[in-house]
Formats: sequence, C-alpha cells, structure tokens
Amino acid sequence: MKMVLIAEDDRILSARLTKFLGKYADQFDVMAVGDGKEAIDVLKRRQVSLLVTDIQMPHVDGLELLTYVNRHHPVIPCFVMTAYGTPELKKKLPRDIIRFFAKPVDIHQLAESILQVLKRDIPRGAMRGISVVSLLQMIQMEQKTCLLEIQRPHKPKGLMFFDNGVLFDATYGKLTGDDAALEIITKETAEIRFRYFPDRKIPKRIKTDLNRLTEKALMRVEEISEDEWNDIISEVLE
Repeated sequence: MKMVLIAEDDRILSARLTKFLGKYADQFDVMAVGDGKEAIDVLKRRQVSLLVTDIQMPHVDGLELLTYVNRHHPVIPCFVMTAYGTPELKKKLPRDIIRFFAKPVDIHQLAESILQVLKRDIPRGAMRGISVVSLLQMIQMEQKTCLLEIQRPHKPKGLMFFDNGVLFDATYGKLTGDDAALEIITKETAEIRFRYFPDRKIPKRIKTDLNRLTEKALMRVEEISEDEWNDIISEVLE
C-alpha cells in the first residue's frame, strides 16, 4: 500500500487533512507528524510514496526537511503548503516541487493532486529532487535566516547567507557577492545543507535583488540574451 506522509505542526489542520484523506484508505495510507524531525525519522524506517509538508515548523522546518529528501530520497514527490502563497508566487512555482498549496489549503484539490501523482507511473530516477533555484525561491518567500551550503559534483562549494529571506552574501571559490551568487544559482539539483549561522555580523555584499540574480543566472545557463528573456516573460504573463 502506498503511503502519504504529512508534516504539519498545526494539530487542527493535520487532523482535518488526515480525516479527509482517510476516505481514500483503499488507495493509500496516511501518516501525520508534527515537524520535520519526526518526518525524517519516518523516512528512515518507512517507505513513503509522497510527502506533504508545511514550511514553518518547530525543530526542523519544511525547508530543511526538503533538503533531506533531496539528498536521500530524490524520487519522492513533494507537495508544499505555506501561508505566504500569492498569485505572483504561484507564477514562479518551482517545477520540481510538483504542487504548491497556499493556506488555507483546499483539501479537495489536495486530495485530487495526491491521487493524480500516486496513479502516475513515474520511472525510477525520473525525478531528481529539488533544484537550487527552487529552494532559494522558498527561502526568500518564507523570509528565512540561514546559511546554505551548496555542493555540486566537481564544482567549488558555494555558501549563501540569508537574513529574513534577503540574500546578504555569497561565496564560491574565490568569488564573493553577486559574482559568487551567479555561479551558484542553477536549475540543477545539488547537495544542499543548512549550516549554523556564524556568530558574527555578515556584511551585505549582494547588490542585486535575488529575483534579478536568478534571471541573470538562468539566462547565462540557457545562453539567451536579455531581450529574448524579456520576450519569454512577456509571453508567460499574457
């Protein structure tokens, strides 16, 4: 039997989701936990078919949980629930996170999405976890203060410092600031870890907004001009 794991610290919402999804007991089991740490404990001992996680949780939050899944279970589909959803953010929905649900969650839509994904025949290895750019978008959205370590095969280690969701600094090899961030930001997946924030003030060496840095980085990857990029954005928004 397939199993859906729900990580949500709001007991009322968790109970509501569990009860509603219990209607589909003939198709999948549901397990609910109160934070990311409990979810990781379950992932270590149980086979999970799909993860539904809140972002703001105690002990281990949803972003840290997603990085764990990215490292150890990259083929598990992940649904993200957040209270900070807006139409603008939905337009920037990370495509490697299958669905993004703004609170209050429409449980009927959530159930339909779960069924769609569980019925889909996803070849092993077809999903490769969460990309760097997707995680950065969520850190910004959730206004998280953190030190993020990003390591790709055969590449220098990158560090990114966020203060309340604002990118303050980045290092990549000998590069710092905007230049380092442009090298780190990618649509590719990577080994991503949250590190303890240093006990010192981090200078703000990033001069460009994260959204603009992301656009520049992806233009570089795709090797398209700024005019071509603007045309693409215009077509999407029309």
